[in-house]
Amino acid sequence: MATEPTTVRITATGAPVDVSAVLLARNGKVRMDQDLVFYNHPSHEGVRVGGDTVVAELSLVPDDIASIAIIVSIDLDAQPTAVFDQHTLWQADITQPSGTQLSFVPGRFSSGETVTIAVELYRHGTGWKARAVGQGYDTGLAGLVTDYGIDVEA
Repeated sequence: MATEPTTVRITATGAPVDVSAVLLARNGKVRMDQDLVFYNHPSHEGVRVGGDTVVAELSLVPDDIASIAIIVSIDLDAQPTAVFDQHTLWQADITQPSGTQLSFVPGRFSSGETVTIAVELYRHGTGWKARAVGQGYDTGLAGLVTDYGIDVEA
């Protein structure tokens, strides 16, 4: 991938979802709680979130950020009993102005996951690459942000 604006759009069916991004240092943790970019904090250091889309201005991302995790979580306020399963699915589409186009559809989830790491944009040499992840969390958003070192009480 080129070091240019990169758009990750999530298309979901079966339940309403929220899309967020987490800026991660080389140790796989946030540097500060503000590294979580979401609807209440929609822009931070080259990454912005709006609706179903994350846009990463890769040339503006600080050098101490090694990766950007794109997160898909079920909006449990809108649909409290929903989980990712055979009826609730998502797809990630990654595009760049130069023409790069990638898509990822994860396998079915079956363990009550309500949050997933969809994809990661990560530094590779002097550029960036995209990695399909599809890792689900049955501990919800609180479990995921705790793993990333975000203080949910702050």
